[in-house]
Amino acid sequence: MFRLPRWWRQKTNPPPIADAGPWFAAYLRQRADLAATASEFQCDPACRRPGCKNQDLQVPVTIFDVLAAARHQDQPLSAIYQDRYSLGLLSNEREDWIRMVTLKLQKPCPFLKNDLCSIYAIRPLPCILFPEYLVNEGTFEENARKECFKDYLCFQRPLLLSPERAKVMTELKRMWKRESLISSFYLFNYGPCHIDFCNLIEDLSSEARSQTKAEEQAEPLRLIPHHILESFFLKHMVKCHPFAGLDEKIHHLDTREGQAELGQWLQDDLLLKKLKQGGTDRTVFRFVKGRLQAQRRGLSVSAQTV
Repeated sequence: MFRLPRWWRQKTNPPPIADAGPWFAAYLRQRADLAATASEFQCDPACRRPGCKNQDLQVPVTIFDVLAAARHQDQPLSAIYQDRYSLGLLSNEREDWIRMVTLKLQKPCPFLKNDLCSIYAIRPLPCILFPEYLVNEGTFEENARKECFKDYLCFQRPLLLSPERAKVMTELKRMWKRESLISSFYLFNYGPCHIDFCNLIEDLSSEARSQTKAEEQAEPLRLIPHHILESFFLKHMVKCHPFAGLDEKIHHLDTREGQAELGQWLQDDLLLKKLKQGGTDRTVFRFVKGRLQAQRRGLSVSAQTV
């Protein structure tokens, strides 16, 4: 059974276990209400849902999103996780060797039915936020010019936010940050976890070249494809601490006790404060001699690229 790390148990006495069902249902209603509040955005009826189908566009989720989907479809969390989600890496548009470990939706999205979202009311927060949060952050026009979004109809016309909707976006992003921190801590016993692949350049380059067509090898390799990094991670690293116990923790959330614990953590301001104290410093792992070695360090983008 999953337990809090010793360092946290020594600092706090968790409240008694209670039924998390009513509280979590109310939390999801609040999230859904915010998603609709003051929103004037609607997907174009002609949209073919490229964001839901594109294998290269990763949709990070939290364990709260998985729990919401499991309840919505009346399935055990462990079963729906195995069928529709996976552990993977998120680049966050970095151009160096660092990737963040995340839960993510399988692609094409398994909840897409006849080009409509079958879990729309409890869809993941990144789906709720997109693309309005880009307006909120002032990067909508910049993203509209990117090649990866050329088929997105929502980027082909201006998108405006009312002051009220901008405030809602800020609140939804705050909820996403909170859910992400607690989810990562629950699953990995850390805040956000990152993998630094810079010491594996030779192995990864060899793997990338072996999968590159002969006619494409005339040009020197300047970038390791993301799927190569992720494949290496899933093959060699997920069996190492702190990711090795993931299945046990997922199955623990099939129990009333596990769900209640998770709900208590999401409401624990002291725990959240502790997880935020690292600031820009995060736990970064390197794979050395078959083991993951962790260190705390800043994550300013490195100039080192291939």
